[in-house]
Amino acid sequence: MKSEELESVFVEYVPTALDDGLLYVSMEYATASHRCACGCGVRVVTPLGPADWTLTFDGRVTLSPSVGNGQFPCGSHYLIRQNKVVWCRPMTRDAALATHKLDAAQRAQTYGDAPRAGVLTKLSRWLRRFLGRS
Repeated sequence: MKSEELESVFVEYVPTALDDGLLYVSMEYATASHRCACGCGVRVVTPLGPADWTLTFDGRVTLSPSVGNGQFPCGSHYLIRQNKVVWCRPMTRDAALATHKLDAAQRAQTYGDAPRAGVLTKLSRWLRRFLGRS
């Protein structure tokens, strides 16, 4: 079922089975996940960080940049702005591959040669300290 809005649910661990219309946010593990808003049922994982997606919460969630599912058969492409799904033109596989290359270059520039898992671990530790959950 196509979603026009995603309700945010803050969790420590993202569940294995995701419900349509929900955006699961784990600050502990710096990630947000949801089922593709087009209704195809594919799990979409958006890591949060300076070279990945950013999440703004003011009672509603905004996720930046857009979610481009060109690597999936649906090719859906949308923004999540204040819990609303804003549809964009479909993303082709070639556009998705080009975007992945740009993202990898930005990650390398931001983090150097540090492995991604190490960066997420450091970010997770920082968030726990920031939130007072040592």
